[in-house]
Amino acid sequence: MSESTYESVFMARQPILDTQNETWGYMTLFRDSENADHAILNNTSEATMSLVANLPLCGGVGGNQARLLVHFTPESIIRGVPHAIPWDNTVIILEEIQTTEEALIVALGDLLIDGFELAINNFEGKPGCERLAELADTFIVDIQGKDEADIEAIVTKGKKFGNAKMIAKCVETSEELAKAQKAGFTLFHGFFFKKPKNETGRKINSSKITRLKLFEIIEKEEPDFDALALAIEADVAISYRLLNFLNSANFSFATKVTSIKQAVVLTGWKPLRNWLRLIILTDLTPSDKTQELTYLSAHRAKLFETAALGSGYEEESDKLFMVGLFSLLDAMLDTDMEEILNHLPVDNDIKAALCGKKNRYTPWLDLAKALEESDWDEVSVCSQTLNILPGTVAVSYQHAFTWADTFFTTSPGE
Repeated sequence: MSESTYESVFMARQPILDTQNETWGYMTLFRDSENADHAILNNTSEATMSLVANLPLCGGVGGNQARLLVHFTPESIIRGVPHAIPWDNTVIILEEIQTTEEALIVALGDLLIDGFELAINNFEGKPGCERLAELADTFIVDIQGKDEADIEAIVTKGKKFGNAKMIAKCVETSEELAKAQKAGFTLFHGFFFKKPKNETGRKINSSKITRLKLFEIIEKEEPDFDALALAIEADVAISYRLLNFLNSANFSFATKVTSIKQAVVLTGWKPLRNWLRLIILTDLTPSDKTQELTYLSAHRAKLFETAALGSGYEEESDKLFMVGLFSLLDAMLDTDMEEILNHLPVDNDIKAALCGKKNRYTPWLDLAKALEESDWDEVSVCSQTLNILPGTVAVSYQHAFTWADTFFTTSPGE
């Protein structure tokens, strides 16, 4: 059976303003809890991965085309973690370090070619850090505890590396703002403008077995989009988060992404693979609460899709799959379905049915409930309403179990 759960995720954002007091970007920060005013970090890489994996679940982050500045460790950059988020407005923050590690320089070069920007944090122009500085688009300078001469010296060093932008960090008073402006800074960040705003979201964790199967697929040398789409479709948690991710403000698709197959193709293998790696690695030990619910969601989805094929509902099969897959999200998340659907890019008719309003999808949900409750009289009524033969319902019902078991049941001996 599935092993899934849900939990809250937290992060904070703090704006970076230009000389016109307009938002140039947001510094995104990991948080341990909703009311935390700073992060408690036992492992910086894990904090980075948790932040990146859950960016789209926190609605305030990336609400426009302003840049998102995200801290990364050298290890996470080499592993390709930044590829899991959009590059058209993402700025990678890396500490100013001395490095001769060629793998880091090569990885950064690939990211810059792909359209990412690089910001060096706590820049001071230290000897031995020139290789990184030469790649940077932005230098972030902590002005706390520095006098005007120190700040001007750092700015002078930064200007040696071309037209990199300069951000004055930790601006907390009007005097510090004046000092930064005098030194030539045009971008500013700190409590003087705004304290970090915590953002909260909810995530569903993926099943252990599904994670292992996804790992098998995404780590193959040759991309297999069909197999990947099937594996994602089997897991309500992954499906929900993927659609939420792709329809967040970070992307600029002309139309909403409304199916898993469409999502896989539009995302591309490398970004999707890296995003899935993060989801897999950041999901925690699940509780018993949603074990049956996740399995049941996948079963409903495949039941609807299979019964639709050959019964006159072929054009609706993809939508019916989504109806079944997301039909139990409110119970899984302990959240009102209408609130959940604010983050879910599905048709209005699907949303209405999931919220209990009667429409053409209602009989399908009634059919699923009747089957699950072994109410055969109601199953017959629903089948007649949908004009589907009882034999088709029976075969589809069994096929859905076989399909779900493929993803949610361990092999003998495991």
